[in-house]
Formats: sequence, C-alpha cells, structure tokens
Amino acid sequence: MMNTRTRFVLTVFAAMAGFVLAGTSANATLSDNLVEYWDLDGNYDAFVDATHDGTQTGDGTFVGGKFGQAIDLESSDGTQSFITVGGDENDFDFNGSDMTVSLWYTTEDLYTQWQALIAKAEGGAVRLARNSNSGNLIKFDVVGPITDGHLNDPGWHHVVATVESGVEVTLWVDGALAATGGGGHVLPNTPTPLLIGGNPQSPTTRAWDGMIDDVAFWDRVLTDDEIGDIWNDGDGASIGSLTSVIPEPTTAALGLLGVAGLVMRRRKVA
Repeated sequence: MMNTRTRFVLTVFAAMAGFVLAGTSANATLSDNLVEYWDLDGNYDAFVDATHDGTQTGDGTFVGGKFGQAIDLESSDGTQSFITVGGDENDFDFNGSDMTVSLWYTTEDLYTQWQALIAKAEGGAVRLARNSNSGNLIKFDVVGPITDGHLNDPGWHHVVATVESGVEVTLWVDGALAATGGGGHVLPNTPTPLLIGGNPQSPTTRAWDGMIDDVAFWDRVLTDDEIGDIWNDGDGASIGSLTSVIPEPTTAALGLLGVAGLVMRRRKVA
C-alpha cells in the first residue's frame, strides 16, 4: 500500500502532466499530415524524409533568419539562386488531394517578373510567386494577386497557401486571409522537381532575391487557428517549435515542480 508521501508525489506529477498537456495540446495538430519541413538552419536537411534534402544552385548564404538561420538567395538577371528538393518529385504534386504550404521571406530586389518563392511548376501547380506585371504583388498560381503591395517592405513576411481540392484555394499573408478563389481547382501532376526560391520551368530567369525561412508542406488544409499560431501576432513560431515531439515544460509545470520540491523538503524536515 502506498504511504502518504508516495501518494502525494504521484498526485503532484499527475497534475504536472495535466498542465504540460494543456499547454501543448493546441499545437499538437500541426504535426498531423506534415509532409515535409525545412528549417534552413545552416543546411537544407529535410525534417520528415531525408530523401527530400535540398541542393543549392547559385549564390546563397546562411544568415540570421526569422528563426535561427535562413537562406539568403542572391538572384539577378545574370545569377539564379535556388534550392532543388531531392527525392521523389511526385511527393509534392498533391494531385487530387488537399495541400498547405507555409514559409517566411524577405524581398531584396524585384529585378524581373514572376520571381518564385517556391514552385513545382506553372499552369495551376504549386507556385508562390511575384505576379507577372504587378510590380509588388504576390499570388498563388490560381489565386491572387493580393493587393497590399508588401513586397516593397524589406521586413519579414509570412505566407500560406491552401488548396481544398475541387473546392477552394486561399492565400494568407501575415496572418490575414488575402485572397480566395480557384473553385473546383485540382492540383495537377507535373514531372518537375520542387524548387525553393526558383521555378523549375524557368530556372534561368525567375529565381527569388531575398531570404527564405521555415518552409513546410501538409497534405491537408490548415485551420485558421493553426495559421494564426504560426503567424503568432507577427512574432512568429517555427514549425519545429510547434510540432516538437518533446515540448518544453510550461511555466505552470515548472512552478508546480518547484512547489512539489518545497513541500517534500518540509515533510522531510518535519
């Protein structure tokens, strides 16, 4: 039979576990249907499947990013810089299925039309890019362009595109719904690789010039609340932190541990 001290310790740790779970359950669902994630912290390693590791083309360096480090791509009329994702290119077609892509970026030079933040292909495939003749607007391939002109702002921005296959396409910028459309759209099957910061169907002219950080794909549509969690009122939260398998203890949990230790010490003295 448990003595009083043992029963007390078990009660404290059960309560502590409840606090920890309460503090992390809101973010646990972001792990669901996560297809791939690149934190771009000094390398192009893929988080989910190592075959999706990236390879750099052109001039890019790792610098201080939105979270940890980011890749700073230097592209111009004479230099095209991007990351080619490895593995099976079909993994990023999402042909006939739902999809969400999320990333953070800055803009340095709008040197040409259709600069791509990320692209699998054109013609209704996965492609987030500066819109052709819009100057400072961005769009997902079948939705947009949005109209806030934020590409003139050199600071960090967050963009999310979702496809509910056959129903609706949405584009979110900095935590706000910026555009909807694409009713009935289904992402096509294309034979080209996924490029971060480039366009595989125009690899010599349409690469991004600026920083890109924390890129992730899901084969489902993120909820409004999940997109809000990533935007986090502008402070941002990395996908890695929001999908951590072993979450950091909450402040409440740490406080409870301290109380437990103090009570046990007093019991021992008594």
